[in-house]
Amino acid sequence: MELQEFITETLLGISNGIREANNVRLDKKPADPNASRTFFLRPGSRSENGAGIEFDVAVTTKKIGEGKAGAKLKLTVVEAELGGSGEASKESVSRIKFTINVGQWVG
Repeated sequence: MELQEFITETLLGISNGIREANNVRLDKKPADPNASRTFFLRPGSRSENGAGIEFDVAVTTKKIGEGKAGAKLKLTVVEAELGGSGEASKESVSRIKFTINVGQWVG
């Protein structure tokens, strides 16, 4: 999975999951202005205060060559692939840690 796709899916999954959890808890009546929501994602970026979404991701860069002049460089979230082929590859794993700032209350 590409890093960009992983971040997008994760952020949307968290946001949609919080809203869905509140909707289920409210018996699918989220339009009721008097209904109190239980679950929220706090705005900000300080995880120690319960704000923001912190990522600690292992990523790989993989250089693949097939005995020709061209090679491919790919940045992905760590995943396993099984199978054999006649290509040579070099792989490096790194960790990236960052926090996404949340601009408004989600829930």
